[in-house]
Amino acid sequence: MVKKIKKKIQKGPKATYAVPLVMALTALYGPRREGKDFRHLLEGADEIRKALQLHLGQSLLLTDRPLSTAEYLSWGFKSRPARLAEMFSNSGLLPMGPAADNDQEGEPQLGILPMIALIQDRGLNDFSERLGEELAEVSRVSFQNAIYSALGLIPGYDLLLYTPPCPAQGLNHAIDSLNASLKEAFEQAAVPFPGPFPTLPESALASIPLKEPCAK
Repeated sequence: MVKKIKKKIQKGPKATYAVPLVMALTALYGPRREGKDFRHLLEGADEIRKALQLHLGQSLLLTDRPLSTAEYLSWGFKSRPARLAEMFSNSGLLPMGPAADNDQEGEPQLGILPMIALIQDRGLNDFSERLGEELAEVSRVSFQNAIYSALGLIPGYDLLLYTPPCPAQGLNHAIDSLNASLKEAFEQAAVPFPGPFPTLPESALASIPLKEPCAK
């Protein structure tokens, strides 16, 4: 009989936790602030990941493309960060497969960029204080250079709006913050505001843990 080998989860200050995080973002193209479906595979995703690692000061796993609201809601692994960490921590990227069809071309698109931070127990308090902070200049420039290129955005002509990484349970707060920036961007461009992005059902977010112990 073959026995399954289970990885031992360490306890104490050196125990590692998988912490699910998200960023809410949207890409607006041209002076009319048009939307396009940007949920394609991110070329240079590892550079984006490294820029966010610099900001958070922790090892990070990142999805290889943004997700739509529907995709995020149907993604069962959003509630299993430890399992994802155990499967993909070596590569640092979470493969999401091809994007579903989209019939909203021309309208602003809400993208959700999931990630998982790997944090030792003794670093949880310091890490929690960093969450929600705006990216410092070095991290911000590095992140924007990488993601503008990945999304085919032209600096000074197109516009990327995004929120800093936050706990996945707090995604609706991030969407509210993004909506405020979105409305301001349309007002500054003197283009009619098409309306805010809808938030997600709180019941769907409540199932996502704040952290999970993992074997990494």
